[in-house]
Formats: sequence, structure tokens, C-alpha cells
Amino acid sequence: MDIQRIVDAYIIGLGDNADNTSFRQALVGHIAKGDTSLLELVQALGEYLASEEASRRNKGLHVLADVLTDLPQEAIPAQATAKLVQFFCSRLSDSTCVSHILTSIDALQRLPSFTNKCSTDVLRALFKEVHVQSFQHSTRSAAYGLLDQIIRNHPQAVQTMGNDMVLGFAQMLDGEKDPRSLMIAFQIIPKLAELVDIKNNVEDIFEVIFCYFPITFKNREGDPSTISPESLKKALRAAITCSPYFGEMAVKPLVEKTTAASSSVKIDAYETLVAAADAYDAKVFIPEMETLVEQIREDVEMAADDKVVDAALEALEAVYRAVSPATDSNESSDMSETATLLDYVLKDSIFQLTADEIKNPDQIGKLLLVTARSSAYNCNVISDAVLPIVLERLGATEVLTLRRELMDVLNYVLSASCDANRKAECLEADKDNLLNVYRLDAAVPLDKEYSFLHITRLKGITLLILLPEFLNHDELSLALQTISQAAIERNEDENVNKEATHLLVQLAQSTPEQIKATALPLFLDALCEDMVAAHKVSRLLNALGAIGIAASNVLLTILDGIGKIVVADKLNSSHCLLAVTTIRKMVETAVAKDNAADTSLELLNNMVNPLLEWVCKTDVTTYANWQQIVVELAKAAVAVFSKVEQKEQEQRLVALFDRYSAVALSPSQTSTDGQYQTLPIFSAMLCACWPQTNIPVEDKSAFVGDLAAVALSTQNDIQRDVCFEILASIINKCTSVERSKLTKSVFDRAEKDCGLAGILLRHWLARALIACNDQAGYECVRWLLAQITQRSYSEQAADGFNIILGNHDWAVTPETHGVFRLLFKQRFYATVVPEITSSFKDANDDSIKTDLLVALTHSVQHMPKNVLMSGISEVIPLLLSAIRLTVDKLKATSIRTITMVIFETPETVKDEIVTSIIPQLTSSLSLTKANTVHVRRAALDTLSLIPEKYPFSTVQAARKNVLDALSKARDDHKRLVRNDAVKAYNKWFGIEDKLL
Repeated sequence: MDIQRIVDAYIIGLGDNADNTSFRQALVGHIAKGDTSLLELVQALGEYLASEEASRRNKGLHVLADVLTDLPQEAIPAQATAKLVQFFCSRLSDSTCVSHILTSIDALQRLPSFTNKCSTDVLRALFKEVHVQSFQHSTRSAAYGLLDQIIRNHPQAVQTMGNDMVLGFAQMLDGEKDPRSLMIAFQIIPKLAELVDIKNNVEDIFEVIFCYFPITFKNREGDPSTISPESLKKALRAAITCSPYFGEMAVKPLVEKTTAASSSVKIDAYETLVAAADAYDAKVFIPEMETLVEQIREDVEMAADDKVVDAALEALEAVYRAVSPATDSNESSDMSETATLLDYVLKDSIFQLTADEIKNPDQIGKLLLVTARSSAYNCNVISDAVLPIVLERLGATEVLTLRRELMDVLNYVLSASCDANRKAECLEADKDNLLNVYRLDAAVPLDKEYSFLHITRLKGITLLILLPEFLNHDELSLALQTISQAAIERNEDENVNKEATHLLVQLAQSTPEQIKATALPLFLDALCEDMVAAHKVSRLLNALGAIGIAASNVLLTILDGIGKIVVADKLNSSHCLLAVTTIRKMVETAVAKDNAADTSLELLNNMVNPLLEWVCKTDVTTYANWQQIVVELAKAAVAVFSKVEQKEQEQRLVALFDRYSAVALSPSQTSTDGQYQTLPIFSAMLCACWPQTNIPVEDKSAFVGDLAAVALSTQNDIQRDVCFEILASIINKCTSVERSKLTKSVFDRAEKDCGLAGILLRHWLARALIACNDQAGYECVRWLLAQITQRSYSEQAADGFNIILGNHDWAVTPETHGVFRLLFKQRFYATVVPEITSSFKDANDDSIKTDLLVALTHSVQHMPKNVLMSGISEVIPLLLSAIRLTVDKLKATSIRTITMVIFETPETVKDEIVTSIIPQLTSSLSLTKANTVHVRRAALDTLSLIPEKYPFSTVQAARKNVLDALSKARDDHKRLVRNDAVKAYNKWFGIEDKLL
């Protein structure tokens, strides 16, 4: 092999900017196979490496770097590593070749033969010979990357260098501006501080780091490889707080940065102080405490930015936690010093609390809370200082606004003691006064007057409950009764009810047993009261639902309680529907947890089964909305049954089939037969089975065929839909061979049926088959399109396209383990939409075109955005026709699709925006039967978007007409429409000034 010939050709290719992949692979391959050696390659490169011309040396090192990068480790002899390292270190002074030298060293440092001595030689040469900041970014990044790898892989070498390492790195970083390089450098600093004692050079390294604070830059939009501003901030923060030696130099400038006018700088400074509180010695904060507290008080009282307030309060808590003495500390000097530091918060707070008019009580409370929460000692000091003053003033005043302000502050202070490790010692002594203030036994008045005070009182009662071992059993029960009654009884100010419910949710998470024993019986009794109003039942059930969803410990108890009330027929028709809907929501929440299988089995036995038994025994004429009740219970059954294991499902299906299959397979001759109204439960539970679950029938093909036959012949819509749901679910979940057999069995029964049931059968078969990319599903779709163009049940055939891809409560859904093949929607879009488009172009009858547009709208509304946008240019003309020819939700859906196109790719419809789209939108604002609220709001949303996406020159011709239409829409009789019209009008009115 002529290695010199390959090397020369490689070098020539580098000069011509040619693709040298083949030469590179040839050299690597020959060396890896042993046909030649790395030494021979270096010899072949000798004239280039030793050349006096910088460009030739650079090309020679380029080839060597490329080969070393691609060579497998075993192809590089161990004895060659040290020699190559020495060679490359000696060449680092050659500025022309530094980039390729660093790449070569980086390849070598990954080898096991790269020793600690090699690492120190490289580092010393890098720091001595290379002025990193004089190179372009790629070279600087390579230098930082190499340094990072050596620190990771050879920490002993870094420790050996000691001070030289710190000074070398500081010199290397000084002046760096590129965020990508800074990111690596900032990440290096904590590792360096961990390996090397930086005490002797702390000023040098700190000055290099802190000069970047606060760091701000804008990343390039749309480039996923760029560094985010937030990640760079966090890296710098970690670097600044990585060593306690930085404390004396960092705290003062950080505190000064909190006075900045920029909110982002303030937040950055506060967040860095939080991190510093855990890293620095507490003593470094003491000289700056007064200044810091004053600045935090100013930011909290100004409350101009909630994020600034939150960051400031977090910093205050962190710093006071750092300076607070330990709980077991006996040093009186530490405690007296801390008490003095607490005066910075206490003095102003006490001055405000003793004034005739309390200014900023909420802000005072927040400052006291975070300070008290910082440690047990601080909590005791704050509570001892504040509680006597507040309690004394509460006992002496009857001014309601003042009482409310004082109680707000008191609530903040009490909340700091809700942690058992921080509970203030003075609370027991003040218990009687606190009980007198909050009056556990006093009911909340139902009138709206002074409700703000009652809400504050309820919050305080909640805090008394949460205080560890503060209330005895009787007092605790009394307190819970008061809060529960406030949630149960309808108050003129609904905020009282909402706040009481919120407090019960909070208590249910921390004291579930007390909620079960005291609060829940009150709610359940209130549900059963005679002549209870519908709005009260709704509020009670919403409250129980919120408590159950938030606190899993009480959820089963609530479900059991509501379930027993339903089964006992203690609720009227509308109330029963509300109850089962609440049950369904809580059940869905319960089974969404990690231990879903165990929870589901428990719910199935104790909740779902009793309710299903009740359904079977109840006279359907008892409840006016019985079908809705059955559907809600079916949804609950699906949520539970879909989570239990296969064997459990198979056991339950036996009893299910015994109860329902005979009814399901007996065609009804009337449309109102009551025995069929419970069949959705049969369908729901059968559809919820795992694909591998065996259903208890001898011949699945015959069973599916019977379902199809019954669906085609029954006069009962419920039975028909149930049969379609079951057969679709079974066909979807079986194997491909069995699916073909079952599909044939269904088609044999429906071959000659072109009635409405036959139409629906094809819709459901298409749903089942298209999801698993079965070609038979597309045959169903083509048959349906033919029915539309032949005007045979065309309206039903078109509207049923929503069945094919639309959502369903349980039949062929991901939640019920339906089989969905990858990219099935993409295939549907690519196959069906062009056929609809072609049929639309060929149709001459407007009614046929309308039905085709209905089918198209149902198809595109369920498409993922990326799929829809791929072929949107062909669909746009049809969507514009759909806006003209369809009504209500279908028309709104077409408009929403146009909105998405304008938002994502405005250039796609730029030519049609003035001539077609805007006229269609403005006509959709008129008050006609076709333009429902959904349509008008969709049109207004699109009109609001257009000025943001197109220049004035594009839309100026339509501006006057749009403003006229929006002026009329501002007088629409629907408030939501009026609001949207005002927003759109303002955008169109200001478009000229903004864009010209």
C-alpha cells in the first residue's frame, strides 16, 4: 500500500475543499487492520509537519487529527501515546495549528494509556503556549472541552498542579464572551473548586467569574443547539456559589444588584443569594443584612412584579436560615446576635402594627412569615414579639377593617408554626386568646356583609387545626364543623363557600382521618335533605369531588358515601345525574395513580359493582334522564375495568355475558324498549378489555356476525350503537388473520343492506380497521364516499365520518387498549382527503358538495397539526367552500383550521387572504342561523390574528370593510362575541400606525 500517495491526495483535497471521506476511511482502515502503522503515517506526513509554511503544517496536522479521532483505541499503541502527547505539546506554540492539535489531544486523552503525567504536560503547555482568547470560537470551545475532559478523567493530575491550575484556568477564561464557551467554563469551576484548594488564588478566579454577573443574552430562535439564557444563568450561579471562599467578595455586590431597575437582574440576584446561603459562611451575610432586608421590604411592598416578590421572600428566608443559630446551640452570643438581626424585620413590622392605620398588612405578614419559617429559633422570637401586640389590639378594637388586617398578619405568623419542628413555644400560653379571636363555635353569617372578615377567620381556624397538638379532640371537631358548614350553606358571597371548600381540601391532605370523621358526614347528610336546591347539590358534589381528587386518603370514603346515597334512591333525577358524574370524575382520578391495578380492583368490588346492580334493578321510568345516568356509570366502569388484570377481566365477563348478552342479541321491535337502556354498560366493559382477554363465547366469528345482524335489524338506537361499538372493538383488537375472518363475517351479513344501519356499520368498521392500517377500512370509506355522491343517505354517510377518527367514550380508544398503528392518521389523510377533493371537483350538485365538505371537515379536524400542514394547499379551497356551505360547529371547525394555517404558515394563503378569506370571515359575523356563537367567535379569532401575520400592504384593501363588520359585531347580543369583536377591532384599527 502506498500510504504516501493517499496522504498527498488527502492534503490536495484539503486545499481544494473536496470531500476527503474516502481517503480518511482508507487511512483509518489500513492502520486498524495492521496493514500500516501510526508511525508510518507520521513519517508520511513528515514533510508537511516540518514545513516552514504554516498552511502545509496545518494540513498535515489536520490529517493526523482526523485519523486519530476515527481510529479505534486498540489501533493506537500504548507506547505511542506519551510520544504523541509530547509532540503535540511542543506544537501548541504554533498558533496556526492549535485547533487540530487540540482535536488530536482530545482523541488521545480518551485512551487508557493517557496517564496523569500526560494530563499535566498538556495542561501546562496549554496554559503556557496558547492564548485562548485570541482564537475563534471553535478553537476556544475545543480548549474548554479538552480541559473539562481532563478534569473529569484525570482528577489527580489537576490536584497535582494546584495553584498553577487555578491561575491557568483564570487566565484562559479572562475575556471570554461566547455563551457556548462560557457554559462549559462555568461548569468547570465547581469541579475545579472541589479538586483544588483555591484559597490562595480566590480573588483571581472570583474576579474572572463574577464579572459576568448578571449575564444576559438572546439565543437564536429556532436553533435547538443554542444555550438557553436560563441554563447559562444557572451555570454561572453554581460557579459563584461553589466555594465558601467566594463569600466575602460575593455577598456585597449581590446585595447591590438587588437594587437594579431590571426585574430580571433583581430575580437573578435574589436567586443567587438563596444558593449562596447554603454555600457561604453565615458570617459573611451579617454586615449586609440591614441593607438586604430594607431592599426586600421595598420590593415586597411595591409588589410591582410577583416573580420579584417571590424571589425576594425566598432570599430573605434563606439568609435568615443561614444566620440563625442551631436548635441545640447554647451560645448566648450567637442568639443575641441573631435577635439583633431579626430586629431589621421586627422593628418596622411592630411600628406598622401599632399604628392607627396599618399600611401594607399583607406585605408585613409575608415578611414575618418567611422570617419565622426560616428556623425554630426565629419562629419563637417573631411569635413572642408579634402575637401579644396583635392579640391585644384585636381585643381592643371593633373596627372590622382593622380586625381583618390584624387577623391577616396573625394568620401569617401562625402558619410558620404549623411545622412540628418549628412550633412557637408561646402559642400554648396564648391559646385562650387565640380561641377567643377565631371563635370556633360561631357559624359564618350567610349575608354578604363583612364576608372578607369571615374568610380571614376561616383561614385562621384552619391554621389552628394544623398547629401540631394545639386543639383537643372536641375543639378540633368544632373547628371542622364550622369550616364544613361554611362550605355547605349557601352564602350570598360565593367566595366564602369557595374558600371554605379550598380549606377543606387543604385539611384533607394533612388530616384525612378528622375529615372523614367530622366533615364528610355533614356533607353527605346535607345531600339527603328534603327539598334541597339543585345549586346546593351541585356545590356539595363539587366540594366533595375537589376534596376526593386532592386527597386520595379520603377519596374511597367519599365515593362509598355518594354511592350509597345513589343506590338508596335518595336523590331526584337531576341530582342523581350530578352525583354519578362526580363519582365518575373521582374514579377516573383514582385509577390514574401509580397503583392503578390494586385501586381499580377495590373500586370495582366496592363501588362499581353495587352501582351496576342498582342500575339493573331500577325502573327506568324513575329517572327522567336515566340514559345519561347509565352513560356516566358506564364511563366510570370503563375507567376501572380497563385497569384490572386480564384474568380478573375474564372472570367478570362471564357474569356480564350471563346478564346482558341475551338482551344484546335479541333485536328490538320498538325504539323505546326499556330493557335495552342499560346495554351501554355491557358495551363499555367489553370494550375496556385488554386485547389478550378472552371473551366467553364459543365462536367469536359467529358472535360478531350476530352483533352485525342485530344492529342491522333492530329498531332501538341504543341496541344498534352498542352492537356496533362491541364488534368494532373486537375486530380492532384481534390478530390480522382473525381480523380478516371477522370482517368477512360482518360483510356477509351487511352485503345487501344500504340503509342507515348499513351506513353506520361501515363507519364503525372503518374506525376499527383504519386504526390498525387494514386495507378493508379504506374499502369502507370508498363505499361511503360512493353513497354520498349517489345521494343515498348522503347526509348520514358524510356526518358519520366523525365516527371514523373522532373521540368516543370507550369504543376503540387508547384508554381502552385499542390497537393504533404508527402513522395511521397520516395514511388516512394521504389516502382519503385526495379522494374527497377529487369527488368535490367532479360534483355538480351543491348538496353533494356540501356533504363532501362535511366529510372533509370531520376528517381534517382530527388530524395532527404536522400532518394537516403537509398538504394544506390542496385543502384550503375546500375549507373556504365549507365556510360558505356548512353551518354551526362544522363551519366553526373549518374556520379554526384556516386560523391554524394562518398562524403556522401565513404565506400559504397570502394570495387568498383579501380576496377569499376575509370576505368569508366578515360574512360569518352576521346574525344568521348558520352563524352560531361558535362560528362568530371563530371568525373573530381569525380576524384578530391576520394583522399580526400580514403586513399592512397585504391587507389594506380589506381594512375598511373589516372595520365596518367589526363595528357591527361590537353590538352583538352575546357578551363573549362583543369582547372578541373589541379586541379584533383594536388590532385592525391600529394596524396602519404599527406597520407603516
